[in-house]
Amino acid sequence: MASERKVRRAGSPWRILVHDWLGRKGVEKTGFPYGKAHHVTSDPEFGRLPVSVIGEAGRAQADALRSEHSTETVLAGTEFDELVIGRWIHLEQMGPGRWWMNIGGVTVWVKADRDGRPVSVDVYGPGDYAPAVEGCAYEVTWGGAGA
Repeated sequence: MASERKVRRAGSPWRILVHDWLGRKGVEKTGFPYGKAHHVTSDPEFGRLPVSVIGEAGRAQADALRSEHSTETVLAGTEFDELVIGRWIHLEQMGPGRWWMNIGGVTVWVKADRDGRPVSVDVYGPGDYAPAVEGCAYEVTWGGAGA
């Protein structure tokens, strides 16, 4: 059983959110194709607006909506390791503070400090590190402060 202690590593805290897919039935009922939200996290406070921003009443209202329309699974004391979605995204921890991600043939390596702040990011285009995906169009735009 996972401990209640907070893990201080690049892959923690973490949170994943998925929704029930209702499709047309959901759209007819609520206007959205999704149903209940399912939160899986190492820390139930991670990613939530703090009371200092939304106030006690706002937090109470958000908590009421969340309990009515979602589930929450807390895996305390854990560090995120891997996520695979379809055949287009694969994110994996490769070592302490070192992450690899392939997004449709584009590879990204990230090094993070133990508090999860990025230290360096390397990006490889299709064909540089992983093969391009047949039928996929690629475009890159750099701009702003990091260019």
